[in-house]
Amino acid sequence: MSAAPLAPAEALRVQTARREVALGEDFSLEVTLTANPAAPLSHFALTFPGFTATAPAMPVLAGGMRLRGHLSRPGFHAFAVSALAGTGHVTGRDYFIGHDKTPTQTEHEAGYYIFLGCGDYPIITGRETHPLAGWTLAQWKDLVTWMGTNGMNRLWTLVNGYTLAYPSQRYPALRDRFARNASENFLGELIDHAHGCGVKVYLMLTTDGHARDFSRAHPEAARRDESGQPCAQFGLALEHPLTRRYIFDVLDEVLELYPNADGVAVHPTESDPDRFNPESLAAYRAETGRELRDEPKDVRRAWHNRAFARFMVEFSARCHRYNPALDLVMANCLWQDDYVAINHAELPPALRIAVWHYAWEDETAQSWPIYRWVEAFGASRILYLPTSQSYLYPTDAARVMDRQIGTDRLISTAAALGVRDTLYFAGWDILPEAARWCDAALVRHPTAALLAGLPARRALIPQLYADYLGARASAVNTGR
Repeated sequence: MSAAPLAPAEALRVQTARREVALGEDFSLEVTLTANPAAPLSHFALTFPGFTATAPAMPVLAGGMRLRGHLSRPGFHAFAVSALAGTGHVTGRDYFIGHDKTPTQTEHEAGYYIFLGCGDYPIITGRETHPLAGWTLAQWKDLVTWMGTNGMNRLWTLVNGYTLAYPSQRYPALRDRFARNASENFLGELIDHAHGCGVKVYLMLTTDGHARDFSRAHPEAARRDESGQPCAQFGLALEHPLTRRYIFDVLDEVLELYPNADGVAVHPTESDPDRFNPESLAAYRAETGRELRDEPKDVRRAWHNRAFARFMVEFSARCHRYNPALDLVMANCLWQDDYVAINHAELPPALRIAVWHYAWEDETAQSWPIYRWVEAFGASRILYLPTSQSYLYPTDAARVMDRQIGTDRLISTAAALGVRDTLYFAGWDILPEAARWCDAALVRHPTAALLAGLPARRALIPQLYADYLGARASAVNTGR
């Protein structure tokens, strides 16, 4: 029996032999008092949307209560329990995964975005490398096989960043010395294996940001602020010829090495795009006849958005010269969210947008940037990128449930806008299979997908934040 995580104020502990259960198969759970498992419970109440009891709740001789029943639909199923213990009211929470043992491939995109090299891991943790960088081809094949078996059909692989996670010939000094793919170059074989599993593989490329080793080797291309100092997060000046050559050299190399890749995903600079390099100042002056330094921030930001969008036109054309069938995606960054109209007007019409959002801990529904991107581009051109359990996963057991519920709320918000293509950012870690089943359940079966029609789904979102279990119960009943 395994103890489930509980919030600090919750005094009931749920115990079960397994958390993942087959649909329609009976399973049991026991609820005991954390402080005294042998204590009797009375006035027991269960709020468990999607659960059908097949026997009455029964007290057990060792204390607590035993329940038995089954789940009739797949996905993530949270529940709450309450009881009287002595004269005090106690509560607890937990969840089960309704597991379809033979899931069909989803019609929408679902999967993981991972780092083959260090990415920007060093700036976040202070350590140079992470477990995934050292994974063998066999380990990656196991993950991809699992993904295909469980209906997750996309894997995005970051091949550059602070370092280059492939055996670059043009920049051998920038190869990631810890990245196994940089020395063994197995990504092409992994892509072929993935195709056999029904999984498509995309090459993720940073562009004018996160270029630590290149900016150190070529400081003249590093992005400069108004005082002439290098900007944060190793940004590059997009207008500098060395920056453009580096970006396109990396693109050419990876498309030549991995012609079997299914798509290219692009990561713009994540830091403030403001740059005052001589090349950038001259480009703005030539285009507008004005001085970039004299412009207010919103005017500068608008120009940076146009400049990057126009760069993406050239980048996309270069990709399609290698392979006209490549699917192209650009991940948005914060400095683009207020200039969606400019991006819609300037970006290539076939380019899709991957909208990031990590705030699973949000407590109220908000008009997040995904609303603006969907309104301008249409749901069919938008993907959603929340985080998997692997990314900054809360190790405090009390927060695990909050993480799962928060993720369902986020993915449901995307589904309420018509966006069902959803990839998790995992970055530098992949949790064991039990956690991945939860990832798969949440992305394949968000609560909002229980309802038919976008108006009903959109009306559900604030309810999921106000009363998650109550809103889910309503959706389960409506969706029967």
